[in-house]
Amino acid sequence: MQKVSLAILAGGKSSRLGGIDKALITVDGIPLISRIYNTFRAEVSEVIVISNSSRTYPVDAPIFPDKILNCGPLGGIHSALTNAASNLVLIVSVDMPFASKDIFQQLLNIYQQSNAEVVVPKHGDFLEPLFGLYSKTLVSRIKSILSDKQGHPITELLSQSNTQYLELPDDFQTRMWFYNINTPDDLKALEL
Repeated sequence: MQKVSLAILAGGKSSRLGGIDKALITVDGIPLISRIYNTFRAEVSEVIVISNSSRTYPVDAPIFPDKILNCGPLGGIHSALTNAASNLVLIVSVDMPFASKDIFQQLLNIYQQSNAEVVVPKHGDFLEPLFGLYSKTLVSRIKSILSDKQGHPITELLSQSNTQYLELPDDFQTRMWFYNINTPDDLKALEL
């Protein structure tokens, strides 16, 4: 069986949410980080959390900071790949309360049937790089991209890598799997 590490990216600044730690926002009474942990724990060989916060989280997982600071999500992916025990890492952003095990399995199937370095979902014109499989072989490439210590879009890595896409319908169900909470309005929409 392919060993996969889960890396929950919990290190965002949450500036649009007033600096609230997204990992601890609750949906249906469960903190976002716990929802993701509970969804995937039985599917992976280990769980790690990537965060620059000094907080502790209600999950049984070690916390690692970014190695290249202030470089956004790509810096978080770099830290995840550097610290994970497995050669393959499932990256999940902490603000996706409805992340799906089924989508993970579909990504894994594509990875195993190809020589991909990255497999990410795509629906319509939307890419979902913060719910994807990434190979440890990417560490030096990401380090090179971030060598200027600037934030770079993840698409820069995708365009320089052997990236495969899981094509999904652009419908309500798909959008809910990748729904993420960035603003108070995003959170309020879940309460309706």
